Amino acid sequence: MIKFLGGTVAIFLFGYLGTFFGWWGIVLVATIVGFAIQINGGLSFLSGLLGGALFFGVYTYLLDSANGGQLSGMMGEVLKFNPFWPTVAIGGLLAGLGMITGKYARDAFLGVESKPKYRGRYR
Repeated sequence: MIKFLGGTVAIFLFGYLGTFFGWWGIVLVATIVGFAIQINGGLSFLSGLLGGALFFGVYTYLLDSANGGQLSGMMGEVLKFNPFWPTVAIGGLLAGLGMITGKYARDAFLGVESKPKYRGRYR
């Protein structure tokens, strides 16, 4: 659980570094975090999904409030829906796929970590 929360927070905090590359920079950040933190496959994707969605949500809100909501208002008139939630969903999916890519890249290069089997109370 600590690794799951650590991965989510790491993507959220380091996500800003990815903005220097463009919209796909969150994938690079999530891949590096997924490589560094070893989490199971499903939890790795979920951690990346939550971290990326949180980052894209906060970052989109800050950019939108900086210009008074003008761009999102014009896009809302053209698209007939609020573009905030699809942006958050796409950011979350990108980070989730990046995180799971980093996890499987680590497994391919370094090998899968095996846990000792629990044999009961007495050995």
